Amino acid sequence: MNTTASTATDSLTASPGTPEAEGWYAIRTRRDFRAAEQLESLCDEIYFPREQRRNAAGVMRTCAVIPHVLFIRTTPTQALALEARSHQPGERLVPFWLYRYADDPRPQRITPQQIQLLRLLTATDTSRCEVYNKADFRPGQLVSVTDGPFRGLTGTVQRVRKNRHVVVAIQGICMIMLPFIHPDLLKPI
Repeated sequence: MNTTASTATDSLTASPGTPEAEGWYAIRTRRDFRAAEQLESLCDEIYFPREQRRNAAGVMRTCAVIPHVLFIRTTPTQALALEARSHQPGERLVPFWLYRYADDPRPQRITPQQIQLLRLLTATDTSRCEVYNKADFRPGQLVSVTDGPFRGLTGTVQRVRKNRHVVVAIQGICMIMLPFIHPDLLKPI
């Protein structure tokens, strides 16, 4: 039997809710740069969006786009084990907390589409988007983008600084405000 084909088939047939299915999870920590460094070798992949900013003295500094939050790709079992390990006395891991669903103790899974959106908008030019804390907005009209680089995304229309933008939520973690999208490219849902 071909082991490669079997593995590929198993990964395609595994449902996202199975304990061993890999997925993206958001974590919160007070020391995000150190946590990213430590978790890089312990997880399959990490995503920690950063940008260069000039401080008041004119010195360039690397800053987190979403302060104290980073994303790890691993299994839920491994994510929970790493979280528990980070809180053990004498352990050298920076303490962190997994984001969880409000009514469920399981870690909150971040969809690949949401990670792709984060990567697209926080790549190198962060002037194209702004990331806001979830508490900064009230729900608005649900829309879908019909064309352009953000085609297929759904979000709510929000007025921010006197302009209308489409805001996409990553449930419980953050809101991402897309750049101005012409109303002709939006379709009410």
